[in-house]
Amino acid sequence: MLNVPTQSFPAPSSQQRVSPSGQSGRNKVALKPGHSLMDWIRFAKSGKDLTGLRGRLIEVTEEELQKHNRREDCWTCIRGMVYNVSAYMDYHPGGEEELMKAAGVDGTELFDQVHRWVNYESMLKECLVGRMSTKEVRLCKVWH
Repeated sequence: MLNVPTQSFPAPSSQQRVSPSGQSGRNKVALKPGHSLMDWIRFAKSGKDLTGLRGRLIEVTEEELQKHNRREDCWTCIRGMVYNVSAYMDYHPGGEEELMKAAGVDGTELFDQVHRWVNYESMLKECLVGRMSTKEVRLCKVWH
């Protein structure tokens, strides 16, 4: 007799499990033909400048990040690293609307709520703009 485990895979509480209604709690959009994950990987490796900075990494201030909040110029920060996700818009499984929620801001919390397990560092490596500035602004009182 085979010893078949009674536990199912994925586990009932797993984020990988599809709920009975077929909805996983995440909104997925139908991607245009040619915009699958594999298509993104090929595009990202094509040598195109996806940062807009010609390979230069910069230190990004909060003020600078906030300027890049439009679909055609969209930067977001995940765990202290800033990415230009403009080129990724049409490849994002959650659609443009979801990605725009993190436009020009730190999207770490939003990202973690939806797909903490995704290897964004590898997927967005070619979109890396640089690191968020950690410099503190110190105000000095001038004594007269």
